Order: sequence, then C-alpha cells, then structure tokens
Amino acid sequence: MKIKEYVKRLLELVEMERKAEIEAMISEIRRLSASKREKIGRAINNLNGKILGRELGFTLVKYGRKKPIETEIGVGDLVLISRGNPLRSDLTATVAQKGSRFIIVAMEKVPKWALKNVRIDLYANDITFQRMEDNLKKLNKNTYNILEFLLGKRKPTAKVRRVEFELEDESLNNSQKEAISRALASNDFFLIHGPFGTGKTRTLIELILQEVKKGGKLLVTAESNMAVDNILEGLDGKVECVRLGHPQRVSKENIEKSLA
Repeated sequence: MKIKEYVKRLLELVEMERKAEIEAMISEIRRLSASKREKIGRAINNLNGKILGRELGFTLVKYGRKKPIETEIGVGDLVLISRGNPLRSDLTATVAQKGSRFIIVAMEKVPKWALKNVRIDLYANDITFQRMEDNLKKLNKNTYNILEFLLGKRKPTAKVRRVEFELEDESLNNSQKEAISRALASNDFFLIHGPFGTGKTRTLIELILQEVKKGGKLLVTAESNMAVDNILEGLDGKVECVRLGHPQRVSKENIEKSLA
C-alpha cells in the first residue's frame, strides 16, 4: 500500500469512528431518562454551581449538591451542561476535579443559566477526532518518512552500532543502557520495545537527558496525558521543560510548567 493511500484510509476510519461514537452518545441521551443515565454513571442531575475564578484562560465552576455523586465521569472528560434537554445545549466543559458531592469543570464562558439546577452529561469528545484528522491532513515529508519505517518500506540507518555516553541515572540495567546507546547512534528512527514495568519511561528520560547534553532541542510526545506527566516529573529540575496541552488534563505537579 502506498503511503498516500494509507493516510487516506486512516482518515476514512477516523471519520467512521467519530460518527459512531457521537451517534451512540446522542442515541443514549435520547433513549434514557436523566435518572437512568445517572444510574449508569454517565450523567449528574440537580446541580448548582459557583464560579471559582480563572485558570490558564478558562473559568472554573464548582457544581455540587447534598446527595452523594457516584459517576463514571472523570477528570479530563468532556461534558455537556444543560437545563432540560441536553441535546438543545451547546455548552461543553472539561472536568478538572471531582469529589463525593462536587465536580469542578473548566469552560471558556459561563452563561447565567448554567449556575442553577443543571445537568451534566458525559459527552463524545469531538475535539480529539478533529485533531487526528488535522494531523493526518498536515503530514509533511519528515512524517511520511516515519510512516515508511512503520510500514516496512524503508529500513532505519545508524552512523555506528552504538555510542558511548556518561550515565545520568546509574541504576539503569544493561539492556536499558544498550537501548540508549543504539538510539543515540541512530540517524532517523529507533524503536524501544518492552512489556509493562520494564523501565521504558526511565530509559526514555535518560535518552532525553543525553540528547539535551549534546545540545539538542526535543519534542516529546506520549499516548496519554498521564504518560507525558510521568516523563516530565522524571525530568524535573534536570532540564528546562514546557508542558503543552489542556490545563485541566495536566497533573497539579506540572501545572506551573504548562503552556495552555
């Protein structure tokens, strides 16, 4: 399969998944009453809110009630805020914190009606799909090169088999040190693979430190916000870092390093 055909197919699959997720969520909201949807953990009813202030460009609102809140809705989830029919509302927010009788959300603007007797529903996060599509549409030459490695159309190259370096983390084992040495020797692409708990994150942190020592500027990404936070915490105080992402999906320990 050619790279362009592969990207085109990925775009089609992302769009199919986006439509299916949104349709499933809308169908459930239409089908179930507010109380039934709360019973399965995907809505919270009869909430009153108060504005706490602003943080990194968003307004924080704390919603609460006397009855305990038991819900699947968690920190980082996109929610729909409404009075009456949720599908008539376009007010969305991101969950920043939750407790036994309250939930704090972040939103851009807070209409007056959104502070009294409201309902919060777990909602499909269309932003994630939009970003997937945007990234696939904006692929450049370097990204196409990476796809060639992933699809087996091109083999990675290296200047030498391994590079000697001075460890920052003396507790790394031989396989971790070997992975770092060979990654430093790579010209274009290198994969470090291993099961859970084998020290891949610590290996990556050491590799980042070695690249910075060489004068490199790095963009580090991961599959989840928690993974990014773990890497950032491992680098704390050792190199200068800036954390990119939605402020309500960044751990409290890393909020000062965050650029919204």
